[in-house]
Amino acid sequence: MSIPRRLIPYCFIFPSFLMVGTFLYYPVFTSLFHSFTRWDLASSTWVGLDNYRQLFSDAMFLKSLANQAIFMISDVVKALVFPLVIAELIHLLAGRWTKYLFRTGFSVPLLVPPVVVFLLWQYIYDPNYGLLNQVLDLFGLSEWARPWLGDGGTALWAIVLVNFPFAAGLSFLIYYAEIGNMNKELIEAARMDGAAAWKVFTRIHIPLLVPSIRTITILTLIASMQDFVKILVLTGGGPGDATVVPALVMYDAAFTGSQYGYGAAIGTCLMLIVITITLFNMKFLKSKM
Repeated sequence: MSIPRRLIPYCFIFPSFLMVGTFLYYPVFTSLFHSFTRWDLASSTWVGLDNYRQLFSDAMFLKSLANQAIFMISDVVKALVFPLVIAELIHLLAGRWTKYLFRTGFSVPLLVPPVVVFLLWQYIYDPNYGLLNQVLDLFGLSEWARPWLGDGGTALWAIVLVNFPFAAGLSFLIYYAEIGNMNKELIEAARMDGAAAWKVFTRIHIPLLVPSIRTITILTLIASMQDFVKILVLTGGGPGDATVVPALVMYDAAFTGSQYGYGAAIGTCLMLIVITITLFNMKFLKSKM
């Protein structure tokens, strides 16, 4: 029996759809179902909205949402502003070979596992022999030294400052490629009309970069909401609940407390938050184009 010609392309893409359905969509729908159950892997009991009632009366979870909002705002600012400034400066000031060196230099760190970077920053913030406190001692500012990750007043902001000066490699490469591919005749015409570099940047570069800005914003928001490895490595959510985030609450509930149904409810809430923020972001930026 021969396969109709029009169905042949679908035969080639069917394995991909099967893998996506099995490893992406199936876990999402099973997690949604189990969020309404008390589930311990061996058995599940339907409890309706009990997990969600517990969720929104959980002080730890509510605190984690407030912390997550700070991390999301700071992550978006770091991904949008600093790489764009660096890409613009390199495009304007660097020569051909210098541009190649910078582009390579910002690409190499992408190969370093994030855990290695977080362990390095843990050493920088160490209260006894960390680089930050040693630098403060060197400049006679010993009274400023403190256990940065162990102090509830500084732990959250110390994590926000991880990866300073925030030269995110992926964002930089996206900006750099977009700026390099812009219509050079349009830019030259603006310069001939007397537009300074700042005018070219704000009136030409920024509007043309809106699609890239939208993409980077969405990817950063999703990554920020899902990321808890940084918190787990640096503070474990402490001291107290000073740095706890929803993904870490979900992880602890499911894999430490064996409350898999409750963990599934947290995961479902995070998914809905990400979808809502993404749709709002796409609608808002589209209206500004």
